[in-house]
Amino acid sequence: MRTRTLLALSVVTLMASAARIDARPAADVEALRESKRAATAAFLDQKQPQEVRLAAVKNMGYPEDATLPLLLRIARDTKENDAIRLPAFKFLHYGDEYLKAALKVLDDPKDGGADLDAGLIQDISQRTTFRLPERDEQRIFRSFRKLLSDKRDKVRLYAYRALVWNHDSVALNKLTESLRRGSGVPIPLAEAIDLLFQDGAQNYIGLLRPYLTNKDVHVEASAARALAVDPESRPRIVELANNAATPEEVRLDALGGLAREDKDFARYAIPIVANAKENPGIRYAAMRELVGRMNYNDVPAEDQIRFAQAVERVLSEQNLTATENGLRTSRAAQELLPYLKKAFPAIQTFYANR
Repeated sequence: MRTRTLLALSVVTLMASAARIDARPAADVEALRESKRAATAAFLDQKQPQEVRLAAVKNMGYPEDATLPLLLRIARDTKENDAIRLPAFKFLHYGDEYLKAALKVLDDPKDGGADLDAGLIQDISQRTTFRLPERDEQRIFRSFRKLLSDKRDKVRLYAYRALVWNHDSVALNKLTESLRRGSGVPIPLAEAIDLLFQDGAQNYIGLLRPYLTNKDVHVEASAARALAVDPESRPRIVELANNAATPEEVRLDALGGLAREDKDFARYAIPIVANAKENPGIRYAAMRELVGRMNYNDVPAEDQIRFAQAVERVLSEQNLTATENGLRTSRAAQELLPYLKKAFPAIQTFYANR
C-alpha cells in the first residue's frame, strides 16, 4: 500500500512538473520565434550596417520557406560583401538552386574573394557527406579540381582538403607527386602529410618516411603521427616521444600516433606518467592516450596495474599544482584513478588486496 501511495505521489508530482514545463515553453517559443523573425529581417535588410547583419546570423535559426528566395538573392548578389554572402549560402537548403549558385561563384575567378570561395568549398563538402547522384558529384569535382591550381593559398588548401577527403585520385596524384619531388608542394607541407594520413598513411609510408627528420616542427609532428603505423619508423617515433629535448608538438603527435598503433605503448608511456621531472603537459597526454588505448585494446594486466600506480604517484606530488599544466594533470589523475579501479578488474583486484 505504501509503495502504491509513493508511486501515486510521484505521478502527481511529475504531472505537476510537466504542467509547469508545458506552461513555460509557450511564451519561450513565441519569444524565440520573434527573435528569429527580427534577426532574419535585420540580416536581409541591406540598409543595415554590416556588423548588425552579421550579428543577427546567430539568432536566425532554420530559415522559413518564404525567406529562401531572399537569401538566394543575397547569395548571388556580387554587390553584397562576401562576409554577408557566405552565411546567406549556408542558410539555403541543399538542392539544385544552392549548388548551381555556389558552383557559379567557384567557377568565376572574378566572383568572390578567397574567404567566400574557401567557405563555399567547405560548405559544399560538409553538406555532401553521403553519396550524391553522379551528375552532381561530377559537377562538384570539376569545380574543385580547377581550384587545385588557384593562386590563392586558402582556396587551394580547401580544395585539396575537400577532394582528398573524398579520395579523389586527381588531387591525391598531384599531392603525392609533389611530395615525392620534395618541392612545389601546393599546400603547407604539414597539411599535405595530414591529408595523406587521413586518406590512409599505410598507402604512403615510403613517401612519408623522409619527412620524419624534417627540420620544421609542424612537418615532423605530422609525420610522427602518420608514420606510427610503420614498424620501421616506430623506433624513431618512440625516441621522439621519450626525448625531453624534442619539441612538445612533436612529442604530443608521436604519443597520439603510437597509442593508436603500438601494442607496446604502455612500456614507455607509464615511465613518462611516473616521471616527476617530466613536462606536465606530456604526462597528461601520456595518461590520456594510454587510458584510451586500454579502453579499446588489450593491455597486459601487469601494465594496467603499473599504470594505476603511476597515476597514484602523480596524485602524491605536492608541487605539481604550482603551474596550470601541472594542475590540469593533477586533476586528470584525480578523476582517472577511481575510473581505473572501477573499469579494469586487474586494477580493482590489486587495490582490494593491497
